[in-house]
Amino acid sequence: MQVLEQTMAASLQGTEDLIRQELEEATYEFKVQYNDRPLSAESYLAESLDAFKHSFKELTETFGRPQVRALLKEELDQKVMDLLAAKYWNKPIEDLQPPLPEPDSLADLPNANPDSLYWRRKLDASTSALTKLGIGRLATTVVANEIRSQVDRLISQSTFSSHPFARQIITEAASGILNERFYSTSDQVENCIKPFKFEIDVEDNEWVRGRENISEVIKKELKACEDAVKNVESHVGGRRKLKDVMSFVEKARKGEAGILGDATSGAGGFSSALLQKGMPISKLLGGICYSNQVKLGKEAIFLHDRATLLRMRLNALRSKQCASKGSRYQCPEIFLDVVATKLTSTAVLFLNVELLSEFYYNFPRELDVRLGRGLDKEQVERFANEDPRVRGHLEVIRRKDLLELVLQKMEGLKDLEVEERGKRVASSRRVENRSIQNDKGRERPWSLF
Repeated sequence: MQVLEQTMAASLQGTEDLIRQELEEATYEFKVQYNDRPLSAESYLAESLDAFKHSFKELTETFGRPQVRALLKEELDQKVMDLLAAKYWNKPIEDLQPPLPEPDSLADLPNANPDSLYWRRKLDASTSALTKLGIGRLATTVVANEIRSQVDRLISQSTFSSHPFARQIITEAASGILNERFYSTSDQVENCIKPFKFEIDVEDNEWVRGRENISEVIKKELKACEDAVKNVESHVGGRRKLKDVMSFVEKARKGEAGILGDATSGAGGFSSALLQKGMPISKLLGGICYSNQVKLGKEAIFLHDRATLLRMRLNALRSKQCASKGSRYQCPEIFLDVVATKLTSTAVLFLNVELLSEFYYNFPRELDVRLGRGLDKEQVERFANEDPRVRGHLEVIRRKDLLELVLQKMEGLKDLEVEERGKRVASSRRVENRSIQNDKGRERPWSLF
């Protein structure tokens, strides 16, 4: 029995040495790689959630009413540009037929009769279209989409970026709150702008600000138009070739095909027969097929005309005539900008109360419910293991703790073995002492005294 115990003890000592070596390696890795920082799945989730909520609090301080106003005004500026293009500016080139004559040209607007029914109806129709655009739903959609975008940005900048499970929960929480508030907010905004559908009063200071703002917007539109022309140039193969194509299309629209030598020809020496037969002129235009070159030519003419018109309207807006609010029909751009500003200012009040404030209040609490108290232990472990670095950190801690536990158990076994061995030795000694005493009693001689 003693031989067996000695053999097992020797084997146990070898195992203990190996475990100690593993523990030393795990401890060293824990110190070097993770700076002895304790971590658990629960603490990692709590730290991540606290950091995210702190970032969200910073968002609530930087994205408020002024930012919502700027966002919505930019959207309505584009709607105003669309209306101006549709009602005043657009001259699309649908085919190569001669353009129809214009009885009321935009170039004549500055000198037009203030009581002209044509221009009054133009502005009234544009104003009606703007106020009946569905501002409530448009404004709510714009702000809700921006909030979603900001939440996605916060996620991408947080530790949650590497956790699809948490990203989905956060996104669903944000969408749930926004969807819940969407229809009530849209209705409130739509109701508050109803007066502007019937009458719009303009103050002098509003006209001045509108004049400045719409001028900047048109400048940006002009820049975009010029950039689009350059893009067409790059597709055609240069400015000179684009001019040839534009000249060809212009002459074809005017029916100005003339005779050059033995063949009929159009602009740039292109045969007018090409227009009728659809023959390729790739050699003349650097490999561009006929249908494409005509399409690009029409697009370039449209953009060129639009740029010319925008410059003309910018000059008109700078004129003395457009300095007065009484010239709304001669300066429709300014009036529509004033209307858009009024719609924006009114809508922002309700957007701030009905949507933004409600979201800022409910979102952190919804995160606590869904990511804090709403997850069981298995889900928390799953969350932590999604990040490879955190998974490695937790694995080192888990291995280190298990090795320490095994060593502790082995130390306990050794202590128990020593205790048992001591008990056996003590018991053996008692037996020996008792035997010796018995032997002495048997050896004592008999005596009467």
